Amino acid sequence: MKMKDLQGLSMPDLQKKLKDSRQELFNLRFQMATGQLQNHRQIRHVRHDLAQILTEIHLKEFNAQPVAASVEPQTRARRGRRPASEES
Repeated sequence: MKMKDLQGLSMPDLQKKLKDSRQELFNLRFQMATGQLQNHRQIRHVRHDLAQILTEIHLKEFNAQPVAASVEPQTRARRGRRPASEES
């Protein structure tokens, strides 16, 4: 699966592909545990696809959030000696 293919999908389609990939990974792991898996590289391929889907979902979520106005951090009092004007 190519990233360009995933970029064109909507969020519900990506969620469906995510669910399908996780189910496929579960089935492959189950087959491996029972000794029925013929090609063990399928697991790596499915994990790679799963990572691409998750990356695209996170990118879409990040880009969909409105940009918050920058808030200036509050200044904290410095530790150490007080300025000469405050000492008495």
